[in-house]
Amino acid sequence: MLLSLCISSLAVATTETPETKTKAVFGQIESALLTLKSNNQFTKSKVRNVLTQYLLPEVDVQYFSYKVINQHLPKISAELRTEFVTELSNQLINTYTSLLSKYNGESITIGTGALSKSGKMSMVNITITGEKKVNKAVVKLLMSKQGNWQFFDIIIEGISLLDAKQKEINSSFNKLGIEGTLLQLKSINQRSLTSS
Repeated sequence: MLLSLCISSLAVATTETPETKTKAVFGQIESALLTLKSNNQFTKSKVRNVLTQYLLPEVDVQYFSYKVINQHLPKISAELRTEFVTELSNQLINTYTSLLSKYNGESITIGTGALSKSGKMSMVNITITGEKKVNKAVVKLLMSKQGNWQFFDIIIEGISLLDAKQKEINSSFNKLGIEGTLLQLKSINQRSLTSS
């Protein structure tokens, strides 16, 4: 019985494509944002709540954080790594919140995806269409050890969030050191929470 349950849950996880995952997650986000707009409740705080509910559980935050920390990872203790993952997850949500706080009913269309040769990474095209402007984005997904797709980066108008954050953190490590960078991340995240 237990074996058949494990096999059926594995089959469900592996039938999900990067495109269907992206459609499901961004469909929930778009629907929630439209509801907030129609109920006159569209605030940064509410947008952050939507992203925390629908996006954050679908992001491989450890992979994102470790890629951001990059070459400095071996120098950081396990305890501080956990704190960095928490703070970089908050930064990720704050960045998305800032981007989506300008949302004004634009439609989000999920396009085609491209798998890597290994089949463990994918890039999915997204088009955000407004009345006067069309924006293109690409989300990057990674196949988790459990067999489901998780987000780890978004590229908007040619700029990778992961790459930009990596450069920012690398510069901060060079100026402030490990603990100083962590304190700065905590301070920035706290300011973002109080400015909502």
